[in-house]
Amino acid sequence: MIFGFFRKLIKYYIDKIVSWLRVKKLQFELDNEIKKYHDSFEKEEKPKIREVGKFGEDGWSISIGDIDDENTKN
Repeated sequence: MIFGFFRKLIKYYIDKIVSWLRVKKLQFELDNEIKKYHDSFEKEEKPKIREVGKFGEDGWSISIGDIDDENTKN
């Protein structure tokens, strides 16, 4: 009789601990997702500058950014 009570009491507290751990895991995962989302906005990309040839020569060009022209490829 008393052992049944202790068994139920232990089962109750184990269930409470497991549910608490699930909540903590969810909070941790949400915090990580939010941090990744915020970090994605903080990345500042600098434009790529590519100069082909010397200034004044034929075929001289300068590209700023992510331009994929045939004229700017080496």
